[in-house]
Amino acid sequence: MLALGTSLVACSDDTVPLPDDTPPADIAVGESRELRLRYLALDVEGFDNQLSLEDLQAMPRSILADVWLADLDITPLMVNSLQQLRMLSAEDVDTLGPAAQNMRRLLLMTPDNANLEGTNMEELIALAATVGIPPARPLANLLGVGVTDDFIPPDIVADVMLEYVVGSHPNATYRRGPVDDEHPDGLYPVAENSLPLTLVDVVTNFEDMAERFGPVGEHPGFVSKAQGLTVVAEDFVMSTKVNANALPYKGADLGNVSVASVNSIGGQIETAFDYSDPNWMTIEGLVPDPRVEELTFTVFENDAFLPGGTSMEPLGMGTSPAWDLPDWEFERLIVEMARRVAEQVPAHCDSYELGTGAEAFSACVDENGWVVMETFNDLGNPPPPAYLSDLILEIAQVRLHDGGLAEGEADVALSLRDVEVGVDTEELIAQTRENLRQNPEAIREFAGLITDSTRGDADFYYVRVGAGDDEGDWLFFVTEEDLRLDEQGSPVRDYGYANPGFYADRELSMKVSSAESVAGDADHEKVRISTGDVLYVLDDDDQLYEVRVGDKPSRSWISIEVTRLQ
Repeated sequence: MLALGTSLVACSDDTVPLPDDTPPADIAVGESRELRLRYLALDVEGFDNQLSLEDLQAMPRSILADVWLADLDITPLMVNSLQQLRMLSAEDVDTLGPAAQNMRRLLLMTPDNANLEGTNMEELIALAATVGIPPARPLANLLGVGVTDDFIPPDIVADVMLEYVVGSHPNATYRRGPVDDEHPDGLYPVAENSLPLTLVDVVTNFEDMAERFGPVGEHPGFVSKAQGLTVVAEDFVMSTKVNANALPYKGADLGNVSVASVNSIGGQIETAFDYSDPNWMTIEGLVPDPRVEELTFTVFENDAFLPGGTSMEPLGMGTSPAWDLPDWEFERLIVEMARRVAEQVPAHCDSYELGTGAEAFSACVDENGWVVMETFNDLGNPPPPAYLSDLILEIAQVRLHDGGLAEGEADVALSLRDVEVGVDTEELIAQTRENLRQNPEAIREFAGLITDSTRGDADFYYVRVGAGDDEGDWLFFVTEEDLRLDEQGSPVRDYGYANPGFYADRELSMKVSSAESVAGDADHEKVRISTGDVLYVLDDDDQLYEVRVGDKPSRSWISIEVTRLQ
């Protein structure tokens, strides 16, 4: 996976003995064994680390899912989807189910084509006929729009869908990330109107979109089908320039006193990349115009008819039970869309006269969207006072069930084809580079997998620092990030160390190690060692060992004697 291509400096002062593949037996209580550990160094600068699509696909999905790249704003996807729905041909409309066709009509509803039959607004038809005008005119005046303008503009539909349906979904609300003081649960908020994009999405072209953004807990999801989403091409390459020791550390597995290897890349994340170089990370092979071959959005309705409210309180909303529904249900979406429409309607009154000049009826809307209609000379029964949002809610619910659909049978699945995602690939690359620069810990495990050099189950490992105040030989106690992983990317063992680190006494009361920064590492418990030092260590099976540091065979080797005490 690693392409060595620029500046290499290898350190070697001895021939490495061939390893014996036969694991030794576990050490017994009271038994002592000797072990030699060598510090291997292959220091590289500008390491051209190239990962192809095939390389990424071979990595464990759980690791790729933890490597966050960016929050992908899906506003363009939602807008493009709604626009496509509006522009469907007659042939495509015929393929939609009854509820989906009704939903499309709602999105296309204007005062001119609105059907008021079966609603509280039905009386407006008779009132308009009395004064000799089409019902569309007083309805348009009430909404403050033209007769062919949308009841609910597409931008309001998109905003409400994004905020209430997408924004309430757990997997679109939070993403996984490193645990720190501000995020003790490892969860980070996702940007508004966005979906978190990770390496697994790049590798699989969002193949699990319908599963990840489908039903979760009480939320029914908003994507029931997604296929043919192409973000990357076959010639995809993700490259990073690495400055690091590319070889693994050699450590000791105390259980059988054998040499094990610990991947060294993860411990060098802070110094591995030169972020001042604008080309420290490059991505090639992203599709310039990502599209979705087929995408199905879902909208669920409540099983009951939800009437509008009858009171002005709470101000601007009223008492309709639709306000108490879950965010993702049809009636809750419609009443919120209608409220936002009402916010744009200025307070006004319209008066309509008979041919004789006598006033027939009036319709007034106040600054909160409260509608009052009055008739004169016993010309009819106007709708009771209500908010504009209540009137639109009732019309939408009645029309959703046209064609004989019963309450609870009008859940809508809107399948769209060849939809533009609307993402700018250059902007996505820039955002990915910046996010990784700001949070290098997010790629620790990913960078470690690049070399996949962990072998065995070391309890500690040997590091030789060549210069500076930290010059000398050190033993580093393993952390959870050093554990060997299985094919699914999960640790092969629990991190069961009750007292990680090195001690001066067998009672483990005097720790001599610390997590102080040495060679850029501030994560591991570590101790500087010299010939004759005696240390005490407890492994992950609560077995106690004495570790005596012996003579140095050469500059890059140490010898230790391990005795199991209990």
